[in-house]
Amino acid sequence: MRRRVNTKPQTALRYAACCAVAWTASLGLPAPLLADDVPPPPPESEVVNESLAIIDEAVEAANPLEAQFYWASLSASQDVAPLTPQMVQPDSGQLAESAASRETANVFRGGAARSNLQTGAPRDRQTTAADQVLGIESKVRNTTDAGSLLGASSTSRGVTTQKRNPIISDPRIRGSRVGQVAASGSYWIPARIDLDTMLSKIDSRLIDEVTVVKGPYGVQYGPGFDFLDFQLVTTPRSELGTTTGGSSSLNYQTNGDQWYGRQTGYAAGENWGARVGYGVRSGTDYESGDGTQIPSSYKSRDLDVALGFDFQDGKNLELIYLHQDQTDVELPGQAFDIDNQVTNGVEATWTDREVGWADRFTVETWYNETRLRGSAQRPSKRATFPFLDVIRYTGTTNVNSLSTGAAAKAQWELDVDRVLTAGTDFRLVRQGLDEISSGRFGFQIFDNANSPIPRSASANPGWFAEVQDTSIESLTLTAGVRADVVATEILEDAANLAVVGTGSQPYADILGVSDFDRTFGVWSVYLTSQYELDPNWSINAGAGHGQRPPSLTELYAAESFMFLLQNGLNTVTGDPRLNPERRTQLDLGVTYSDERFRAGITGFHAWVNERITFENTSVRRGPPFGQIEQVNLRYVNTDLARLYGCEANAEYIVAPWISVFSTLNYVEGRDYTRNGSYATLQADGTNPSERVDGVPRGTFGAQGQQLTAHEALPGIPPLENRTGVRLNGEVWDVRWNVELAARIVDSQDRVATSLFESATPGFTTWDLRSHWLVNEHLTFVTGVENFTDKDYREHFDFRSSTGLSVRQPGANFYFGTELTY
Repeated sequence: MRRRVNTKPQTALRYAACCAVAWTASLGLPAPLLADDVPPPPPESEVVNESLAIIDEAVEAANPLEAQFYWASLSASQDVAPLTPQMVQPDSGQLAESAASRETANVFRGGAARSNLQTGAPRDRQTTAADQVLGIESKVRNTTDAGSLLGASSTSRGVTTQKRNPIISDPRIRGSRVGQVAASGSYWIPARIDLDTMLSKIDSRLIDEVTVVKGPYGVQYGPGFDFLDFQLVTTPRSELGTTTGGSSSLNYQTNGDQWYGRQTGYAAGENWGARVGYGVRSGTDYESGDGTQIPSSYKSRDLDVALGFDFQDGKNLELIYLHQDQTDVELPGQAFDIDNQVTNGVEATWTDREVGWADRFTVETWYNETRLRGSAQRPSKRATFPFLDVIRYTGTTNVNSLSTGAAAKAQWELDVDRVLTAGTDFRLVRQGLDEISSGRFGFQIFDNANSPIPRSASANPGWFAEVQDTSIESLTLTAGVRADVVATEILEDAANLAVVGTGSQPYADILGVSDFDRTFGVWSVYLTSQYELDPNWSINAGAGHGQRPPSLTELYAAESFMFLLQNGLNTVTGDPRLNPERRTQLDLGVTYSDERFRAGITGFHAWVNERITFENTSVRRGPPFGQIEQVNLRYVNTDLARLYGCEANAEYIVAPWISVFSTLNYVEGRDYTRNGSYATLQADGTNPSERVDGVPRGTFGAQGQQLTAHEALPGIPPLENRTGVRLNGEVWDVRWNVELAARIVDSQDRVATSLFESATPGFTTWDLRSHWLVNEHLTFVTGVENFTDKDYREHFDFRSSTGLSVRQPGANFYFGTELTY
């Protein structure tokens, strides 16, 4: 890349003067005094034109990073939308969408440009229905996988994460596990829901932006509610002929001796682009605030390849390949560690803007597959779970899962105020899990017993339509509708299901039913609105209904050793008789924004019929004092549950160089029909599982515990607040900044006592982060997380009655650098 030498110092000084005048005017301060050798600033009306001219010069000189920097300054001082990482057309003085696809990216900034399919304009990062998280935060917030990016982001509201390992995070949206994950069109699933996650397969450095949909407010992602839509970094373009370059980055964390290195190279022409990147991560056990060594080592390698081609007549093809290879991943709160996991994913996107019968037509197809092997024999695992030695347990797990499918959608601009998007998609998911174990429960001995999720499949064709209407002044309405058919079946050979489980029984006896095939018809509908009362105030509202079919794990697991609750040591059994969850949700929010202060608050209330939750079917106690060591769980529907709460954020610019900010997340989840209409009697090696009508749910696992008709839902996070101060603005706007923030987590006593969930105390941790963009080629980041060395545990962390409980890292200093060329 050629570096432009500035031969117009007066232009640069004039630009600086323009920004200075604009900033002071926006804050109501007197105009700054200018040195004699600086030309007087133009009237405020000419600031934008002057700045755009400088941006054009930067683009012509192949300095897109400089163009990004100037535009960030301009947008910060003027009422101008932020610049997406797209190339500015030379000599036009305006931003223009190139002929590339919506994923056309500028690799210099490490991000992909994505236009708003509804309006063609940059989208707000926060609305009632969804929040947006920018991938650039991953570089300064010391994140690893996509889940840790969501947990650490300053713009993500209503999202909490369970940190299973420094490179594996499981997100929860408003107290619920994520329903669907779309990554640039692909659909991702975990291989085994207690070990890997949908997000652990995606390195946070590969992400341009994440859209977090909190409720039934998206119909293009599949059936259900609570979606995550990732836009991955794709391919660059160059208006100046063939251009090549790359970047090298290196990061180090002191707690756990964690290293991360990444090398990226690219080549681009006017109508094509290519990028390839390779990353390596490694770490050892980290130390908690009280000095305890937590077994959390890992090794991870990933490869990403992207190719893009622009054809004549507005056609574009984007290809992405992802490969991840993880070994020796210790999961301190789970039954198994990951010995080896390999994931391969391929995606192709074809876009036609001149199709004739529509304004835009897009076809996406994908295939991703994960193979996972795990074991429970490491000494560190036995220190965490002494009960495994008590029962002389040895175990291994082998998992294969795949997701493939395609989606086609068309968009029509009905008129200047209305845009319609309609399409169809198809998803095929296959999964098979073997869990081979040996041991004994008293006099019951099991040898090489398999507690599987039999090889099974889910096929899901769906149809959707979405329309956006801006015909009423200051009001934006968006509505969507979707219908799906989901068919599931077991593909495993019947002979392999004749004897399974530690009780050596037929598979049908463990599940209590012999008819395994299911077909579900589900649908969703929603309406959201945004009304601008005046230039400062706006009101957002949403109402929707969505339905989620049970997953293959929820339908077909047979006493698999999955630690899905805080108490750990759970076996989990599915039920093919489960009904789809049905959620009806209302959201209402208000936002305020002016030159110095912006804030917003959103309240929500969801009524969930047939919520899929757990029943405690039996409990095992261990020596020496009869502590509860194992809770056997079964998936069940509860007739009515409710989720309600609020999210808030605020930021005040004290001066151009300093601001204070705060966010708040609160969710309450209640099961209002906890007793249900029956209790499940677990299979005991001789008798099959059965439902006993007229008995409160969980009776056979209560162990003398009093059961109540109402109870908190399991896995609900406590109230959480982040408050801090920033020097010099947000990371995506400035060349340097420093951020000091406190994460304040309240105690949580709203717990599912029938499932032996424990109340947890609150805690506060402090983080200090900074970054410095030295020039367009070199960036430094540094910081320290939990610099008070607080000893704490998250609400989701495993609590052991006799062994080593999971604790979060103590003080952790980190350092990083990136060089682009």
